[in-house]
Amino acid sequence: MKFQSNHLLKRENLFILISSSWISLWFSSLVFTVLRLGDYDIETPTHHPIQTNSRDNYYSSRSGPTPQKQIVGDDHDNAAIAIEIPGVELQIPPPNLNQPKIQIILPDYDHATLTTSSTISQPKTSYKPKNKGWILLLHACTHSALKFFSPSPNCPDCVGLSEELRIVRLVMEMGYIPIAISCADETRRCWAPPRDIPRIEYALNHPLLLSGLSFHGDDGGDAGRDFDGDGGGGKNEKRGGGGERPERIFSIGASSGGALAAELVTKQISQAAIVMVMSLSDPVVKQMRKSPKPTYFAPMPRDKGTLQRVQRNVEALRRHGDENGGKGTAKSCYILDNESCDSLPLTPNYLVQRVPQMTREAAMTLTTKLKEVGHIDPGSNMLIVDPTKSNWRNIISPSNSTHWLDQFALKPGYSPLAKALHRAWAFHEYCSEVVVPALHFFEDWYNISKNYSNTYD
Repeated sequence: MKFQSNHLLKRENLFILISSSWISLWFSSLVFTVLRLGDYDIETPTHHPIQTNSRDNYYSSRSGPTPQKQIVGDDHDNAAIAIEIPGVELQIPPPNLNQPKIQIILPDYDHATLTTSSTISQPKTSYKPKNKGWILLLHACTHSALKFFSPSPNCPDCVGLSEELRIVRLVMEMGYIPIAISCADETRRCWAPPRDIPRIEYALNHPLLLSGLSFHGDDGGDAGRDFDGDGGGGKNEKRGGGGERPERIFSIGASSGGALAAELVTKQISQAAIVMVMSLSDPVVKQMRKSPKPTYFAPMPRDKGTLQRVQRNVEALRRHGDENGGKGTAKSCYILDNESCDSLPLTPNYLVQRVPQMTREAAMTLTTKLKEVGHIDPGSNMLIVDPTKSNWRNIISPSNSTHWLDQFALKPGYSPLAKALHRAWAFHEYCSEVVVPALHFFEDWYNISKNYSNTYD
């Protein structure tokens, strides 16, 4: 009996132990489930179901005339780190032998890799080029096509200014081929439409350019021929690749280049234009009325004079649409974005995301020094002294007038760092923030497939 009682006691204890374990496990699971369902804040921000804002996110709502305001600053994610995009220089013989050769810079797809700051762990990725069409990049006065791409063996004179590089990257990521062109004026480097437009038209049909665009995709074939985005050619098989001019050509320009971008639309060379920080003359507006095409105006609010003139341009163009019924053509094809190109906070994150090879430590040093001398407001992180006129170079690099930290160029017109400060100040500068919403607007207008963005390896 004693043996039997001990045996029963052991069995009862074992049962209690097992039951307790199951109850504990069940209770733990219940608590975990309640926490998961009841409070998302226990998750880290990167796993939160609400999508984070990014300066490069494609705008999901594009029905209104004004795009969503993009968020910048220290809370910005690391998806927009500055990259180097090497160029390939072409020198096309001009139609008039008394003129200089036509300088064109294309992306070097064989060496176009995503290069990130050394402080952020992110793998390098290479482009798989696709082609919805071409985008002509038109420089401002005193500049050239060399400013849009980084130096490379195929373009040793390329400069790669920060805002221009960012425009190129956004264009490529959306599936277009960027083509930067220089004007004929080698002194002032400003565009003269009567002389430059025939040169551009000539260059866009030149065999040297078309052969230069016969790059090879990951399948060993001509990636540019896959215009439909279905991977298999089809009826548009020959559009946009090496050998033929594409159906769609858009133009992007700032200042003098912005005015030319609009004129290329009036000449039917380009089917749409982004006009940055530039108003248009009355004759150009009159020509645009004759054949309305989608045009995206992007002035900078700080430049009040240009902003007011652009507003008058758009009012005149839209008024013409009202007079003619405004049924989805003249009235609706002009967008005035007077918010996206506003001033930006000059934070360490901003510099890392704009200036190739910028580190967080260097960016912290720069912003701290400029705050100490009163160039940056310590509360808002906004510039309060115009960097295009100030002595900020002497402040951060008193012993070296050409390079800061022996790495970052300081020479005016050749400094990606200076360009980033100019964009943050935002008076008369390129504005990459409008590229994505403008291209989406053009795609909506022409019903171009959205499922055509470039992919990466």
